[in-house]
Amino acid sequence: MKITRVVNVLAVGLLIGAAVYVYKIKYQATWQAEEVARLERQIAREKTAIAVLNAEWAHLLRPDRIQILTEKNLDLKPVNSEQRIALASLPMRPGRVDSIADTISSLGLEKPLEIEATPPRDDAIARTIEAMGLALPGAGDRVKSRMKQVGSDGPAGGAR
Repeated sequence: MKITRVVNVLAVGLLIGAAVYVYKIKYQATWQAEEVARLERQIAREKTAIAVLNAEWAHLLRPDRIQILTEKNLDLKPVNSEQRIALASLPMRPGRVDSIADTISSLGLEKPLEIEATPPRDDAIARTIEAMGLALPGAGDRVKSRMKQVGSDGPAGGAR
């Protein structure tokens, strides 16, 4: 009889533990459902705000509005043919001097290094690589040879 009583007490304990666990799961599921509903409402508010911002942006970018603002705020005049010059007639950019080297030389430690301005190339890809600082000394030849391998002679059909 004692064994059945112990088994019954254990069964009641397990039943109570299972009921508490099920209640906890039900409470978490209810909380999660409320959280999902809250987030869906927030998403709907954000979508509405985005739609309003898109409408405002479209309003601000209307060409007629920009034209009116341009005429009102800018003193633009038509381009005159005397204003046009050949690109080759523009002066080259002067060489830049390294300011850190200037500081070092002012302290009498070393002569400043002058960075020479290089004339622009006809090859747009090579100019981009050099502008990004990816070209190494002597890399211009490697870029040219690689472009020939790819089959691109640059702009204007290979006129260099």
